[in-house]
Amino acid sequence: MMSDPAPTRRRALPAIGLAVALAATSACAATAQQLVPVAATTTTIETVATGLVTPRGLAWDPATERVLVVEAGSGGPAPCATGVGGYPACFGSTGAVTAYSPADGASSRIAEGLPSVINEFSVLGLHDIDVRDGVTTVVLGMGGEMSTRDGLGAPAVGLAQSGTIEPSGTFRPVGDLLAFEQKVNPHPADVNANAYGLVTAPEGTYVAEAGGNTVLLVSPAGEVSMAAAMPDQVIDGKTVESVPSAIARGPDGAYYISEYSGEPTVIGAARIWRWEPGSAPVVLHTGFTGVIDMTFDQRGRMLVLELAQKGFDSPDRTGRLVRVEPDGTRTVVATQGLEHPGGVVAGPRNALYVTNRTTGLGDDSGQLLKIVPAG
Repeated sequence: MMSDPAPTRRRALPAIGLAVALAATSACAATAQQLVPVAATTTTIETVATGLVTPRGLAWDPATERVLVVEAGSGGPAPCATGVGGYPACFGSTGAVTAYSPADGASSRIAEGLPSVINEFSVLGLHDIDVRDGVTTVVLGMGGEMSTRDGLGAPAVGLAQSGTIEPSGTFRPVGDLLAFEQKVNPHPADVNANAYGLVTAPEGTYVAEAGGNTVLLVSPAGEVSMAAAMPDQVIDGKTVESVPSAIARGPDGAYYISEYSGEPTVIGAARIWRWEPGSAPVVLHTGFTGVIDMTFDQRGRMLVLELAQKGFDSPDRTGRLVRVEPDGTRTVVATQGLEHPGGVVAGPRNALYVTNRTTGLGDDSGQLLKIVPAG
């Protein structure tokens, strides 16, 4: 996904739309806690929805008892503008939100025609979704600066923003994350707005801004401020950016932040952070590789989803879903059948839902999987 790294530049991860450091070089080993595999006979994996176009994050809607999945879409043929890394980015209104009902197995689009952009490596657009008090909030990435979005024209204004999906299926922008990145640029590498994860709270929406290596807070009034800076790390003398990919509220009330870390993938370099607003994030777990999403199950146990357990650079597209107990013990919940998974959410009755085949260039090969682990 990357060209040769340089310590002061970053660009969008071509296949998943994250903005990353170009400071990492070849993969290196990292010591991780022992992973205890679950026997294959104790975990069931079922494909419950197909035909998804570049699916990413997902959420459980308790009011309708449905899984909501965002689809980044397929971009479009034109207009085009220069995006992050100098790559042409071409716009189309091809993003969508799909709802899946476990009760009857039906799935349907509840929102269509949403902003999407494609370059030669990736599709960017709708990246994550959350539901709180009946309000559906989403975040869109882009990978670039203000000139990118301006060059794509008025229909692209929703890119690099957070906002809500209205009952009519339309997107209402709330927080302009690109405007904040362009003005403040909290990480010195470059101007690159590419939000990837979010979680809603009474005070607003917290956004994992992969491009800016920050956690941003969008107030209900749409004001954007920096809530936390995600530190770089140095591996083999080279700087590797954090690239925060997801944020979730834990059972203790604190927030937990996953990171993808720089490209090319550094095996075992990705970390999980614990963060309380008003304080600096603290590393809680290490030894993961390319974490693309995280959440907590119904029993309050952490779930960590890796895009590719051997790194995105590997021809092996197998991802990994890991459960982390409160004492730090790690259990591999699933690997078989996971092909570049992109999002995970816990539903009722011990069911987990995972988006699968999420790194295509706008084709409809994406899937929604239902995973029921033992224990």
